Formats: sequence, C-alpha cells, structure tokens
Amino acid sequence: MKTTFRILSTAMLTLALTACGSSSSAAASEKASEAEKETSAEPTEETNEETKEEAAWETGEGRATVWTDSIGSKWVQIICPVTNTGTKNLYLSAGTMDLEDTDGNLVDSKTMVSVFPEVIQPGETGYYYEETTLSEDSPEELTVVPHVKVDEAKVDCLRLTVSDVNITDEDYMGIKVTGRVENDTEEEAKLVYVTAFLYDADNNLLASVFTILPDALPAGEKIGFSASGLSLPDSITADMVDHYEAYAYPQQFQF
Repeated sequence: MKTTFRILSTAMLTLALTACGSSSSAAASEKASEAEKETSAEPTEETNEETKEEAAWETGEGRATVWTDSIGSKWVQIICPVTNTGTKNLYLSAGTMDLEDTDGNLVDSKTMVSVFPEVIQPGETGYYYEETTLSEDSPEELTVVPHVKVDEAKVDCLRLTVSDVNITDEDYMGIKVTGRVENDTEEEAKLVYVTAFLYDADNNLLASVFTILPDALPAGEKIGFSASGLSLPDSITADMVDHYEAYAYPQQFQF
C-alpha cells in the first residue's frame, strides 16, 4: 500500500514539473517573438544613416571675382560648386549668395542666383553662377557665403546632345560659345536651357555661358545656338580655355 502511494506521488510530481516547464518554455517563446517584432519594426541607427546618405552633397568654396569694365561699372562674378556625393539624383534650385568683405561685414546679398544644370547625377557637379553689378564703393576683395537649396530629384535627369562646339572671343561679352543641340528623345523639348562651363588647364572654372532656345525643339531635330556671358573680366579669353562641359536640357520645375 505504501509502495503504491509512493509511486502515485512520484508520478503526480513529475506531471506537475513537466507542465511547469512547458508553461515557462511557452512564455519564453512568446517574449522572444515579441522582441523579434519590435526589432523588425524599428530600423537600426545604422540603417537610418544609410538611408540619409543616399541623397548627399557637398557645397564647395564660393568664389567672387571683382572687376571694373571699360565704362567704369563695377562687376562681380560669383561661382559656387555643389557636388553630388550620394547615390541619387539631386535637384538644385536658385540660391542666395552673401558677399562679405575681409572683415566679415555684409557688402551685398544676391538672391535667385541661377544654377546649372538643375539636375545632377551621382558624382556630377553643378554651379551656382552669376555675373552682376556692384555699387562703385564695393571693395575689390569679396568672400562668398553660399545659401544653396538642394533636394532629392523627383524629376528625371533629361539631357540633349550638344555638338559642333566652337569658342571665340567677343568685344563686349567676353567669350561666345556656338554649337548645335539635338533632341534625341521621343518628345518635343520646350524651354531648352544650354550652358557651357569653361575650364583652364588646372581644371579651374573660368566662366559659364548660357542661353535659352527661343522655340520648342521637336523630337529628332537639331538646331544651332549661340551662348555668352553677361560680362566677363578682360583677363578671361578664349585662349585660356583648355576644356569645357556643355549641357542642354528642358526646364523642369520641381515643387
């Protein structure tokens, strides 16, 4: 009788311990599942950083060149590069360039400074560029403080083919660039911008010339263009140009 009771007690204890172990295992499994869900729902800091770096850029040092033309007007040439250092296309909007003297005092602020090209691909550089007049008492040495507007591009990077480029000197505009633009897309191109960056042998940007085609360019057609600056220092001539980059593209608005 005692033996039978001992056997029954042992069996009941074994069942109780087994049930307890199963309950603990189920609870642990449930906690692990919940933790797994939380981990998958919240990206790690490293993942967030990688996402941010997909659209990235670097604003280079701005440059201001001041000169006085033949009739005594004072001019400034403003150049500020922006390079796409990320993995996505960027859209560049018109920006503001503050001009400071050597003591950091604000001399002038130029707003709505144009940038070319508007859409740049990874590794490409766009330039905020302007030639404009200054007051006669402006200092000869100025520093550019850029305020650029750069976003991830929501529009396509459209480029038309530029060919037959020729660079010559002009009496009043400094340098003239002529060539042809071909619309090798399947759609009519409207409000086509044409710009050329002119570099010296050390790859320094000397100037940018620009024009807009007056009429829409039908698909498959080719047309000539003539582009020049508004005004350039006499020291910059066609002989100084070692190489160039030319772009033609339809105006694309991004809001």
